[in-house]
Amino acid sequence: MKLAVIGASRGQLPICLKAREMGIETICFAWSEGAVCKDFVNKFYPISIFEMDKIVDICKEMHVDGVVSNASEKIASVVSYVAGKLALHATPYDAILSIKNKFSTRQKTRNIPELRTIQCVKYTDGQQAPFIPCVVKPISGAGKQGVSFVHSEDEFKAAINYINGTTDSEIIVEEYIEGAEVSVESISFEGQHYVLQVTDKENSGPPHFVELSHHQPSSLNPEVIEKIKRIIPNLLTAVGFTNGASHTEMKIDANGDVYLIEINPRGGGDEISNTLVELSTGYDYIKGMIEVALGTFTQPSISKSQNTGIYFLCEQTKSRIPFFVNSAEKDWLVRSDFNIKSLSTATGNSDRNGFLIYCAPQKINWQDYL
Repeated sequence: MKLAVIGASRGQLPICLKAREMGIETICFAWSEGAVCKDFVNKFYPISIFEMDKIVDICKEMHVDGVVSNASEKIASVVSYVAGKLALHATPYDAILSIKNKFSTRQKTRNIPELRTIQCVKYTDGQQAPFIPCVVKPISGAGKQGVSFVHSEDEFKAAINYINGTTDSEIIVEEYIEGAEVSVESISFEGQHYVLQVTDKENSGPPHFVELSHHQPSSLNPEVIEKIKRIIPNLLTAVGFTNGASHTEMKIDANGDVYLIEINPRGGGDEISNTLVELSTGYDYIKGMIEVALGTFTQPSISKSQNTGIYFLCEQTKSRIPFFVNSAEKDWLVRSDFNIKSLSTATGNSDRNGFLIYCAPQKINWQDYL
């Protein structure tokens, strides 16, 4: 079988390596610069991933059986477009574009059973804050880029200017919900949805909510976990998501009420889909994504339950430097890559200076290893 891989950055490397392990021929499309996957595929085409019709033509000539990527909103729409033109398995292109529009997603999911609604309005020039406190964010985007917490009119104006300095996206303003943040890792095939794991997400808090660590499985009350598992299939169906990995971010308040933050039509970044899910569940998530693309998918089986997670290093987490340094010889260390000499104050997830992944019978708390 032949698999088209869209993109060649480090995030796509696990797909390329897994396809090779499965004996699948791979054809990769991306610019040559920074294309770390180039040496791990059978055929590499050095073209822009946004030359979508050209990619379609090449895939037709190569008789491709599936199209795949992971952990990128931008690439997810390309995969959907190309696969749709080839009549292969993917969520419809229009549905992907709609999901990436956070306001549209809010409108389509207002009547989901057991899901609480977050107030949300589109921003218009000169508008005052519709409610305080609130969260101001681009209508599309990822990685917490452009996100700000606001609890005054002056901060609202600053948040609008902050977004205008980072993106040309439309802006939405949302009610702020206090509570725990989680993500839900799922995989779908022909409209059937399977929840694989719920991830606890620690962030830096206001104003930009940069993600500082992720942990699986979630420490939420089991009743709340079951509620989330009931909500997710209805959510994904409501927005037209049918095939592939998805990463849904949610807030859980003190009463156990569940609120939708956003749906991402791809596997979770920050090693969540590439590493953590398989470590914590035994399910090969990357293999599952490939099988969906090729139409050979079988229902997931969760074979184990381990605690796993990832800690990030940046200026906000500099107190954790001894933990990062002391982890080198620990049997729970899976992988680490960090630089303690030059820490930046992260305003988005791309600004961090390194990470550490663990896997153990229990959650690893960094305070215990100082």
